[in-house]
Amino acid sequence: MANRISLYTSEPLRPGADIPVFYEVEAEGDNRVALYRGDGADAECVTFEHAPGKAGLVWFSGLSTDPDQDDAISPGPYLLKLQGTVAPGQARGDSVRESVTDLTEPLPFDLTSDPYFVTSSFTTANAITGQPVCVPLAGLLTSFGRPVLFAKDSGDEWLSVSPAGEVTGVAPGATHGGYGHIVVTAHDADDLNAAVATVAVTVPLRAETDPVADRLRVATWNMWYDATRVLNGDDKVIRALLEEDIDLVALQEVHRYQEPGTVRRLAERLGWYYHQYPRLNDDPIDDKDVGLLSRYPIDHDASGLGEHYLRTAVTIGALTLQVCTVHLDHTSYGPDKAPPGTRRFTPAVQAQEDASDRAEEMKDHILAPLTPFTDRADEQPVLILGDFNSPSHLDWTSEVSTPPFNWPATQLLEDAAFTDSYRAVHPAPSANLGLTWSPVTLWRQELQRVEPLDRIDFIFHKGSRLRPLDSHTLVTGNPAPAEEHPAWEDHPRYRYNTWPSDHAALITTYEIQHPSLHPQDSSIDGRND
Repeated sequence: MANRISLYTSEPLRPGADIPVFYEVEAEGDNRVALYRGDGADAECVTFEHAPGKAGLVWFSGLSTDPDQDDAISPGPYLLKLQGTVAPGQARGDSVRESVTDLTEPLPFDLTSDPYFVTSSFTTANAITGQPVCVPLAGLLTSFGRPVLFAKDSGDEWLSVSPAGEVTGVAPGATHGGYGHIVVTAHDADDLNAAVATVAVTVPLRAETDPVADRLRVATWNMWYDATRVLNGDDKVIRALLEEDIDLVALQEVHRYQEPGTVRRLAERLGWYYHQYPRLNDDPIDDKDVGLLSRYPIDHDASGLGEHYLRTAVTIGALTLQVCTVHLDHTSYGPDKAPPGTRRFTPAVQAQEDASDRAEEMKDHILAPLTPFTDRADEQPVLILGDFNSPSHLDWTSEVSTPPFNWPATQLLEDAAFTDSYRAVHPAPSANLGLTWSPVTLWRQELQRVEPLDRIDFIFHKGSRLRPLDSHTLVTGNPAPAEEHPAWEDHPRYRYNTWPSDHAALITTYEIQHPSLHPQDSSIDGRND
């Protein structure tokens, strides 16, 4: 058996897409598949993947399209190399780069600069027959700076697309309960013979007399510094939201370092509604780093905020949801003090939790000012969701006899008649851990210990109008750990992760209950709570 390497696809390769590579080696060892920019002797190694065993498939995922990034993988020529590295048992360090041997001839390939959509298909929010549909597509296309024209390839007669990429139409009344479909292409405006990008759009249709939606997919997601720790972070966020068919997502670690800010930028590309914590201080880092994206309208006049939360009034036809996005104090992380490998709330854990402000934030600065809304939750359901930076009292056992007996943030919500949507669907913690922290942070260098993984991102709800049907965590790809390594000094491997965060996202699907009569009282409104 000879050493060999080959591309595991017949499709044209482009930036932003995964590159699958098959390898086969005569002898197992510390081998790798390396990706080089360029096509000659001066080609530069950009990143690599380990190649264990005698054969297998490796993926170069989450590549960049930004040529201004030093570690970008933008259009142009590249080489793949199958290499042997340091011998087993040899100390790793800076010598890793100097101790590689090519096991095969380099495999050249090119990444095209053809335009492409971040996803090949997606479903829109529900539309009402007889009312206009408008779905912008330009924000979902990467064209590498070239002018592009959009055109209809196929689909329903009542749907069309403008040259600028706006899908519009009015569904006939008889189509309710079905779907509208359109396939749209985008091509270089200056070269009609160039390759085209294609996206399929599905529009669910409801009758004017029906509720706008029967189900709602809600997510919470910490963005890991605005998804900037990975290449092409915005594209990866948008792709995940569309492919998971998310209706609204609460975001944390979204700042406004550069106007208009991450939340607005994502919303404009998606064509969604948004609500972001306003800039109140000279330094945006001093503001609450939360925001909300929604496929359904937001009533900004009926929304508000507090020091530790953002409250968003989302309207789904006649139903209004009060969605409260939170990001609790990140200091004094309690699981650091738990016996390794356990979930026991010991006196040491209690002392660590007491040193944080999480309980005070939840009790005095979130639940207390939201009381006028939580008292009416059967009419307007209330969601409190986000990154709590602490686990759940439902998941840990307690070894203390003085308050807090267990994690207070979740206990306070339960005492206020809120339901943990994930545990409502998965009541047995031992069978379904629901870990959200962390798919990439696996080792704590400062503590010299394995990172304690846990469930710290939550979607709580109150009100009889919502019933959780499903709840699950989401991580795409096989993310490399967020750690430093001498061989990654210039280009850390986590930069190429398909998953753009250091948290898993949490997604809950709700059934919306529609009583025949539910009076709409507008007595509670205002921007500040």
